[in-house]
Amino acid sequence: MKLVISSKNLLSALQRASGAVAVNSKLLPISEYYLLEVTGTKLLVFATNTEISIQTEASIVEAEGDFAVALPSVIITEALKSMPDHPISLNVDEDTCKVEVTSEFGKYELTGQPGGDFPNIAELPEEEGIDFPAEFFEMGFRQTQVAALSDEMRKAMSGVSLKVEDGKLVFAATDGHRLIKNVFYTETGGLEKQVLLPRKSLMGALRPLLKEGENINIRFSKENIFFATSQGLLVCRLVDQTFPNYESVIPQDNPNKLYLDRLDFINTLKRISLFSNQTTYQVIMDLKPQSLTISSRDLDFQRSGDEQFPCTYEGEDMTVSFNGRFLIEMLSVLESEQVRIDLLDNKRATLIFPEEKVESQDITMLIMPVVT
Repeated sequence: MKLVISSKNLLSALQRASGAVAVNSKLLPISEYYLLEVTGTKLLVFATNTEISIQTEASIVEAEGDFAVALPSVIITEALKSMPDHPISLNVDEDTCKVEVTSEFGKYELTGQPGGDFPNIAELPEEEGIDFPAEFFEMGFRQTQVAALSDEMRKAMSGVSLKVEDGKLVFAATDGHRLIKNVFYTETGGLEKQVLLPRKSLMGALRPLLKEGENINIRFSKENIFFATSQGLLVCRLVDQTFPNYESVIPQDNPNKLYLDRLDFINTLKRISLFSNQTTYQVIMDLKPQSLTISSRDLDFQRSGDEQFPCTYEGEDMTVSFNGRFLIEMLSVLESEQVRIDLLDNKRATLIFPEEKVESQDITMLIMPVVT
């Protein structure tokens, strides 16, 4: 069995699938391999870590016979990275899984695994699903996952909720101290669905399959979500947990309005947070009409910081504390130059909104004050 392919084309396909390759898997060692499957004149490349699977295709020069063989990901990828683009030949003995790679530089031999031992990957459902701009999905997930809990043991709050309802996709995440709700308006074809996506690995695996300006087709099964693009197919196992009902905790009318330059505020928070308690990261905001003082204290190490910050504030005098690190993380994923912070008092939920909105998007950020 023989395959002739451009080294660049093969490397590109492997890199598109790399986000699903397992690392140091003791339970399923073959998940550290790529599966190469040749049928006729088509080469499909597969990778899976059991939570995420990727299928992509590479154009070839020629093929002799159909075969499937799994190759160790690190060796084949690193070898191809150091080669200039030129045709290479893979000669495969399916009985022994010996693979001989021939290039203009020399000959290399390695042993793979039988293609039949590679885990099965779920097939794309026949239902049409929904088409959604790839850059909006990337933005929605990236902005929202900031609020997810980092503790993977509490699965219901460590993922990102994706809800499809009439005319919109809604991303949401919360760790109990903050919440992000991210709404994108789009055609959904009457589909209604709510699922919980894993935060940790999905976007890194999906990003190589996205192309700016293209749509991504999203479909669902009972256990998986499917993302089909022009670059390949990603299958992600859903988190089998129920996401908390968050709508009731979002206040509808916080009357005190604070308007700020986002980047300047982030930089001020970074400086002030250096002098805060490094467990709570508490920063104190003293608000008066057209006046904001930001401060922090760490009594254990006898350090402190205070700054006056230019702003527009319309509301009652108030002193309120927040986790500075949380504020920095949330504000950093926005793109607006100006933000508005809506407050009620120093104990109840505070809302953050971008002043300049992205077309077809509404994002709401909620953060709870630090109460001492």
